[in-house]
Amino acid sequence: MEARYGILLNIVLGIVGSVIATAILAQFHIEVAGGRLGYFVTGFLGACSLIFVARLVRR
Repeated sequence: MEARYGILLNIVLGIVGSVIATAILAQFHIEVAGGRLGYFVTGFLGACSLIFVARLVRR
C-alpha cells in the first residue's frame, strides 16, 4: 500500500484493520473459512482497507 507512516503505525493500522474486518464479517453472520489462512486473508483485506482510508484522510 506504500504507506509512509513508519513501521509502528503500519503495524497498528494492520491490527486494527483486521479486527474491524473480522467484526464486520461477524455482524453479517459470515464465518471465516479456511482456518488460519482465512483469518490471514481477512486481516490482510481489513488492514489494506484501513491503510487506504488513512491515506485518503491524510491528504
